[in-house]
Amino acid sequence: MTTTAKGEEARSEILNAAWKLFITKGYASTSLRDIAKAAGNRAVGGIYNHFAGKEALFAELLEMAAPVDEMRAMFAAARGENAPEVIRNYLRAWLPISQRYYEYLKLVQIDLGEFGGVNIQRIFPELATPLHDYIAYIQTLPGLKPMPTIVLMRLLDTIAAGYVVTARYSPEDARAAYSPEEWIDMMVDALLDGITEA
Repeated sequence: MTTTAKGEEARSEILNAAWKLFITKGYASTSLRDIAKAAGNRAVGGIYNHFAGKEALFAELLEMAAPVDEMRAMFAAARGENAPEVIRNYLRAWLPISQRYYEYLKLVQIDLGEFGGVNIQRIFPELATPLHDYIAYIQTLPGLKPMPTIVLMRLLDTIAAGYVVTARYSPEDARAAYSPEEWIDMMVDALLDGITEA
């Protein structure tokens, strides 16, 4: 293995170890020593060969782990003849990546709590632009009332993020009453048909 390849392997192991520790222990409770140990019992000084410190490591991890590629693939696959069909397909397509998104949300929460959101603000356009473009596409299809793109974008993101979080913390017997697909269908029905009687 070349020196460059070894360096890339070490960097990857450090990032993977940091991901797991930040997700499970939080930022403040994770030391560089913890990360070095989890990354194959490396020396703490070895981390500084790749990152300026824990904050720089976290910032790079947040950017590297952003689910942009998964989002683009999901948007490309979730198509249809009309807006209600596409919205249903979009939220169903969300299910396979929901676990990774949940973990990424935990990193975002760390950034908001520890750094005032400075890192997520820097990379937000990379995350938001594909979603904005996809929502704009949905609005070209028949079947939706006119509304600002940002309103529909935030509404669908709220449903997707809410599903991910509540799937973790709702009582197990309540979650088990329906399959993930059935949950999504009922939530989409409520969104499209409303929750009040005519």
